[in-house]
Amino acid sequence: MRPLARRVFAAFLPLALLWAAPAGALAPVDYPAAMRLAVEQWSVSQRPSGFLRYGYDFLADIESEKDSMSAENLTRQAGTASALADYVEWTGDARARDTLVALLSALRSTALPIGKSPIQSAIEKTGLLGLPAGRYKLHKLLGQFGLVYRAEGPGRVLSPRRDYGLAYTGATALALLAEVRFVRGGGDDRFAGDRQAWLEALIGLRIPGLGFRQVADSIDHDAYFDGEAWLALAEYHRTFPGDEHAATALAETDGDLLAFYGRGFKRPFFHWGTMAAAARYQDTRDPKFLEFARMLMREFLEAGGKSQNDSNNCALVEGMADGLAAIQLAGEGKSPLANDARAWIAREMDKASRLLVREGQQGLDFPNARVIAPRMKEFAGSFLAGTYSPGTRVDYAQHCVSAMVKIQRNRLLEDSGVPRAPSR
Repeated sequence: MRPLARRVFAAFLPLALLWAAPAGALAPVDYPAAMRLAVEQWSVSQRPSGFLRYGYDFLADIESEKDSMSAENLTRQAGTASALADYVEWTGDARARDTLVALLSALRSTALPIGKSPIQSAIEKTGLLGLPAGRYKLHKLLGQFGLVYRAEGPGRVLSPRRDYGLAYTGATALALLAEVRFVRGGGDDRFAGDRQAWLEALIGLRIPGLGFRQVADSIDHDAYFDGEAWLALAEYHRTFPGDEHAATALAETDGDLLAFYGRGFKRPFFHWGTMAAAARYQDTRDPKFLEFARMLMREFLEAGGKSQNDSNNCALVEGMADGLAAIQLAGEGKSPLANDARAWIAREMDKASRLLVREGQQGLDFPNARVIAPRMKEFAGSFLAGTYSPGTRVDYAQHCVSAMVKIQRNRLLEDSGVPRAPSR
């Protein structure tokens, strides 16, 4: 499409998308049917490598990373595996389990060995990595002496290439989360060695007093990855409570992240952090985790969460949903915060239903022309990036499927106020 034509089309796109919506698109979403459709899309589009099709820009008619793999893509593949594993645990879907096994095998193929020396561990415990000044020089100095990481050891990190600078901690954390859920959902123990290696890597990537490294070759932490790693450790401990090594690391992580993120709201931490805090409350019934989840939910809603936008916000719904589940578990299902959370979730999931690519949808059809997107019919079960954003990506469906599982599992849109035991 020529630049001028693209600008003209973009100007009319909001109205065009309303015209293009297939019959029934505004009807209430059937969660089980929508999840099955999304999971079926992952199954039919899974590549021989085991990885899933990353995304498609219907406006430009271009597939994203068809013959490549970025660190972001790999992290989202691992995240989708974790959502798929949650779905399998909830439904027992055998075909979805086969898709998950192939995806976990693909994640395994990207692993690089990692470890650290006793000197590196001693330096980290001093708090040196938390100093605000001179970080570039500190990182360079530590790297010269091999004190950032070792390319050998019991851990394994995920990287799209043999590059530790691309080994996102979030990818390793989400792979661990997926495997733990796979086992908990009735899977076999074929990935036990990978589970242990991913766990060792995650524990090794922790920065005492702060969080978790952004990447293996880094001394900085990241809000997203802090939350993802915390959730992975929490779910691991819930499944394997007898692992004292992991329990110690989790207890230290609890203290560090409650203190660091309790000092001020950070939106990137919200949805993963709330899920992790809720998981810890479900596991321990310790009120400090419940209060932390409440705090994050209140801050999110007060910082603009109540305002409407056109984006696919299923990722944020995940956090709000687990937070609401924790509140309901505490017997506060009719509190003002619970009511606000429930209303926000309902509104966002109503929008998500409009972003689902339906069966039989023939692209963006107009009364007298078909503008672009001839391949949209191949993407039934995918979710668009937003009301006026005609593109899809694997993690949009990841977050929407995950949100639907949470809503159904905990009956979140029912105003019962009755405490419920967490599903295992």
